[in-house]
Amino acid sequence: MPGVPEDAIERAREALSLDRGVPARAEHVARLDRTGADYFLVWFGADNATIAVAAVAAVGGEVLSHARLPGSGPHLVISAERASALVGGSGTGIPRLAWRPCRASFSMLSPFWEVSTSQGLVYIDQHGHLWTELPTGGRGG
Repeated sequence: MPGVPEDAIERAREALSLDRGVPARAEHVARLDRTGADYFLVWFGADNATIAVAAVAAVGGEVLSHARLPGSGPHLVISAERASALVGGSGTGIPRLAWRPCRASFSMLSPFWEVSTSQGLVYIDQHGHLWTELPTGGRGG
C-alpha cells in the first residue's frame, strides 16, 4: 500500500520495467469525482525529458494507468507556479493537482491544476487553458 510517493515510485518503476537509475518524481493528485480514490502521478526521466508516466492509487498501491513517452519534453508542462500566474492576482491558495474525466482532461495521466480564487475554484489544464467549470463529454480542452 503506497501511502507515500516513494512506494508509488517503486510500484510504477516495476510496472514500466525501468532501471533504478532513472530519475523519478511523484505528486499527489486529488480525484474530484471519487472520494478516497486519490492517486500519485509518477513520472520518469530528466526534468525536460519525461520517458514514462504512471498513476498509482494512493490507497492500495494499484498501478491504474501507465505509458511510455518519447522523452522530448516535460510531462507536466504547466507548473503550480505557472498555474498561479495564469489566474493573476486572484489566486488565494496553493494550486493542487486534481483530476476527473472531463473536457479539461480525459486522461488521469494528465491532471490539471485546481486553484482557489476570490471568485471560487478555477482549473488550469496542461495546455494553459483556464476552466471555471469542468464539463463532461466532447473533446478535451
